[in-house]
Amino acid sequence: MEYVSLEGLRTDGRRPNEHRFCACTFDNPISQSNGCSGSAEFKLGQTCCVAAVFGPMTSTSTMQNAIDPLAQEQLKVTVEITSAAFGTDALFAAAPAGRKTSSLANKNTSISSKSDRKNKELALKFEQILSQCVDAKRFPRSEVYVSAATINDDGSASAALFNSIILALVDAGIPLLDVFVAMCATRLDGETLLDQNEVEERGRGAECFVVAETKERKKTDGLKGNIGFNSKNNDDDANDDDVKRIVSYDIYGGKLAATAVDGVLRACAKGCDEVATVMRKAMKKRLAKLASTTKNM
Repeated sequence: MEYVSLEGLRTDGRRPNEHRFCACTFDNPISQSNGCSGSAEFKLGQTCCVAAVFGPMTSTSTMQNAIDPLAQEQLKVTVEITSAAFGTDALFAAAPAGRKTSSLANKNTSISSKSDRKNKELALKFEQILSQCVDAKRFPRSEVYVSAATINDDGSASAALFNSIILALVDAGIPLLDVFVAMCATRLDGETLLDQNEVEERGRGAECFVVAETKERKKTDGLKGNIGFNSKNNDDDANDDDVKRIVSYDIYGGKLAATAVDGVLRACAKGCDEVATVMRKAMKKRLAKLASTTKNM
């Protein structure tokens, strides 16, 4: 299959370095139904993810405190990720009549278990990353529970999940060290495709997941500074305020040449900067709404 045409367009009409339309909101049914401290919804194209935050509350994990006494002096973040059954194509098939029902049930069970295992691995990865993003010393001996779900998966669901969690933490009033944004990319047909969709994910190319610390920038002259690794092609001052630092990245799913790693990471970092603009606008709008509500009280 041709993922990039001769005109330089992808299957959905985007350029290789363009991401899909993204939107985020804090007003969703989750915040009104389960009494959570904060919630948010993030959309990246047709991919939709929601997250809810409960806490901070008193930590009950005494086993971890016994192993590491210093752990009780910091905020612990627990993440749980689920996927809606109607949000994936694998579970759309209806049960046929007769003896084929049992075989389909076994197939759906294996697909479900594989999805559960993937969600658990992703939740563990998010817990490790969020420990570097949250100001954990503000709430000693406390714990925050985060529940995130993929409503519709049309590619780059891991990035959408992480961004929804960041927005939900902000809505809950959990202090962050900065605004952290996630972005995915893949390598197909010798091109770096930012924010891959479901069709491009099936191409089985090397995929990259990046979480970057973004700063509000006054200049728009492209990517500047060190992005988390020592690059010989980077001649900018490392002490610049516009420096972008990659907190975490993971490359999986295929082989990727060492010469292409730098380009993939830089494409993801630039995409994080563009998505951060949308997230910051939503945060400021939410803060203004809460401030006006407080004045009326």
